[in-house]
Amino acid sequence: MSDTIRLHNLMPHSIVNGPGNRFVLWTQGCPLKCAGCFNEPTHDINGGFDTDIARLAERINRTEGIRGVTFSGGEPLLQAEAVSKLIGLLDKNLDVLLFSGYTFDEIKVDSGKMKVMHQIDAALLGRYNKNLVHPFFGKKLILRGERIKKEELKPWLKAEIVIQGNNVQITGLYKSPKKKRK
Repeated sequence: MSDTIRLHNLMPHSIVNGPGNRFVLWTQGCPLKCAGCFNEPTHDINGGFDTDIARLAERINRTEGIRGVTFSGGEPLLQAEAVSKLIGLLDKNLDVLLFSGYTFDEIKVDSGKMKVMHQIDAALLGRYNKNLVHPFFGKKLILRGERIKKEELKPWLKAEIVIQGNNVQITGLYKSPKKKRK
């Protein structure tokens, strides 16, 4: 099992990437190449950075005030083994949310991906469709247990802007202002 996971970015506190205050991980690499994807910088498997899974788990577990962890991407299930190992090291009080472009039919034929599915509390599955009003539409919601409720994953439109040195990260879902008709 790999001792590292390749990330595009991470955010220790976010209130727009799932229910409550969350530690968010954007994995690096995505083979799906959905038309119009708003996270194209996460596609290149050689981009991003490697980080030690055990140290990352320690950092997450020490982060105060978070309800859970959100895996986004890129495509987290491209690194199913590393994601599974990381989830296994997380504090059991933290809930886990997964965003994946794979369909459940694609996941269920892969034992590594299914292992991750058995470790999480909720997932939104399926390809991104730029023609839908909200990225959650057209996705399959999988809930395991009661820690994350369906109502907490209703489509929302919120965004955060985080400035760290020269890096500006915009995260969450937002609409650009509508143009006024003349």
